Formats: sequence, C-alpha cells, structure tokens
Amino acid sequence: MKLTLKFVLIGLLILSFSSCKQKETSLTNSKVNQYAKFISDMKSKGFTTGNILVYENGEIVFQSSDGLRSIDPIDSLTLNSQFRLASVSKQFTGVAIMKLKQAGNLDYDQKVNTILTDFPHDNITIKHLLHHTSGIADYIEIIKENFVSQNLTKRYILGNNEILDIFYDTNPKLNFQPGEEFEYSNTGYLVLASIVEKISKQHFRDFLKENIFEPLGMSRTTLYNYQEGNDPNMPNRVFGYRKTESEKGYELNDYHVVNDVRGDGGIYSTLNDLYKWNMALVNYKVLPKEYLDEAWYWGTLNNGEKIAYGFGWFLFLEDKTKPKTVFHSGGWVGFSTYLFNEIETKSGYIVLTNNSTRVVADIKKAIDSIRADVPYVLSKK
Repeated sequence: MKLTLKFVLIGLLILSFSSCKQKETSLTNSKVNQYAKFISDMKSKGFTTGNILVYENGEIVFQSSDGLRSIDPIDSLTLNSQFRLASVSKQFTGVAIMKLKQAGNLDYDQKVNTILTDFPHDNITIKHLLHHTSGIADYIEIIKENFVSQNLTKRYILGNNEILDIFYDTNPKLNFQPGEEFEYSNTGYLVLASIVEKISKQHFRDFLKENIFEPLGMSRTTLYNYQEGNDPNMPNRVFGYRKTESEKGYELNDYHVVNDVRGDGGIYSTLNDLYKWNMALVNYKVLPKEYLDEAWYWGTLNNGEKIAYGFGWFLFLEDKTKPKTVFHSGGWVGFSTYLFNEIETKSGYIVLTNNSTRVVADIKKAIDSIRADVPYVLSKK
C-alpha cells in the first residue's frame, strides 16, 4: 500500500511538472505570436522595426530583423547586422573605468586633473563624470561655438583629441558647480575614455577589445573608426537613413562632424553580442558583484538628493515590487537604440533601429505590454 501510494505521488508530481511546463511553453508561444503580430502591424502602417531581441530567465524567446541595412546598395538587415549603439556605449565606458579601479589604477573620487594634467578644472572627480554631475557643458555646444572649418569643402570627422584641444583652449564655464545638479553630458564620458587611454597607454578601442569584447566572445562588437561609405572590413555595418522630404524615397543619414568621438558613443554591435553582454553582467562575469552593485546604485548630489543614474546606466530601483533594472537608450544621426536588463530575473530586451522614424518608443511600449500580459496599443500616427 505504501509503495503504491509512493508511485501515485511521484506520478502526480510528474504530471504537475509536465502541466506547468506546458503552461509555460503555451504562454511563451502566445507572447511570441504577439511580438510577431506587433511587427506585422507596424509594417502595415509603413514602419520597420529594425532588430529586436527579447529574453526571459536568461533564454532568448524572440528575435526579429526588419528593415534595410543599406540603401546604396539596397541591402536588408539580418540578425548579424552591426548597429551604431550611440549612448548605449556609455555602459562599456563605465565598465572600463571600473576595471581600472579593480586593478588599483584609479579611485572614483580622484580628481580628473591628476590624470589629464591639462584638464582646466581642479574640483571635478571621476565619479562626477560617471554620474553626470560634473557641470561640464556638452561638447556639441562647445563645437558649435568654437570649431572653425579651415576648408569649407571638407567633411570633417572629429574625435576626442580634437575636441579636448578645443575644450582646453576655450575652458568653457561650468553650467553648475560639481555635485550640485544632474545634467546629462556626453563630454563627461568622452573625458572618461581619455582617462582610460592615459592610464592604460592604449587606444580606447584596443582596451575595450582586450578587456571586454574578446573575453566575452563579442566578436561582432567594436569601437568603430568611422568612415563614410561602405567599408570592406565591416561588411555587416548598418547605415542610418531617412525618408526624403517628398517621402517617395530614402536618403543616407549617417554622417556627423563628431562621428569619431569615443566614450559617449561610437560602438557598433549586434543583437546576439549585446545579449551576451547583458547575460555576462547579470551573471557577474564582467566584474565582481560588489563592483556592479556600486555601478547600479544611486548617484548622490551634494545636498544628499539621489539621482537614478549609475556608472553608465539609468536605474529603476524605486518600486520594490518590480525587479532591479538597469537600462539605457541611444540616439544619434540615423540611429535609435535601447537596452533593458532586469538583474535578478535575467530578463529584458534589446532594440536597434536605423531608419530615423523614432519608432523605439512604440517598440518599447509594445514589448513592455506583452511582457506584462497587457494588450499593446499602436500609437495613432
């Protein structure tokens, strides 16, 4: 009798487990169908959705590729297409700084001018730059006011050295005293990349490759040395484009005078490499937990006020009923990107677009709705 009861209980457990797995699979399939339907609905409205990847509990549940990689010649996106990440690149800069900290080569409270000796401010620390609380003006404004083209027919491509030369020469006034406010500044992350180069004695591109990309197997990720036109060394590179004014065709939308700046942007990558990156982060393969816990925690102003920006990530920490989440968007000429990573659940999604239609907000809303088992609603446009 006891033996029979034992087998009955085992059988019930197996049936229960099987039933749970079937429900889980059914739910996943339902969501996959909803993601696919959303992309179809967007196409019916005349929008492409670029490259999308959704993962739950560490496993990829959906990925898609929709749109053009290039318009001259016409070529479609694939899952291996390499997109410009824009400001999503900042988290890699944050990790580069943390790796130097781990090696004992710098401190977060260290003054910037103790490393970059021409830096004109003696009260700005590395942590101020990481948290966007330095008060440094954005370099786009500095360039607009101070860069003079010597050749009106030349298409200049400026990088860190040229911009820092202008910054040092003009010594623009701080927008506020360090630590007094939060103000997003691309300049801060440019300076951080230059700090990495000064300490490591390596180009930032090489430092990232040797210390992050290669160890994680991110073979399709690189800090790109920008050039216009097709590059035989990077055949999967994605180009930004937009509709013409007549909306009857497309035109290239990929060039900007500061396209070679590093630290705040400039990295190109793929869906799968970024999935590897997010998984390496949540599994603490990039850095020890104590380092990332600090990177994923509030910044603090001089008055004690907390800011929801860590070391290259925006933070979602307030609602304790929801998973701890880090995320970042990116927007640059022709490109809009978004990485969303739930730390404890190892779930999230990646969105990479290049058609200048600003569809990322619609994609985010739809994915968030589907993940929450709420019907998505297309915007009226």
